[in-house]
Amino acid sequence: MKPMLKPPLNTTQKSTTITTNLYELIEAVQNQVGPENDELVIATVMHILRSRRATFLYNIGASHCN
Repeated sequence: MKPMLKPPLNTTQKSTTITTNLYELIEAVQNQVGPENDELVIATVMHILRSRRATFLYNIGASHCN
C-alpha cells in the first residue's frame, strides 16, 4: 500500500522563500516520507518543480558552485 499525503489544513498561509540546493530539497522530502519510498520522493520533487513552487537561480555565478 502506498502512503497518502494529506494537503495542509491552512492553505491561506503566506509563502516562505528558502534558498537551498536540489540535494537538500530531495533530502527534506525524503526525511518526511521515508527513505524506502524513493518513487514518492521523486514524484513529490518533480511536482514541486513542475508547479513552480521551487525555481532555480540562474545568475549566481560559478563562484557559488562547489
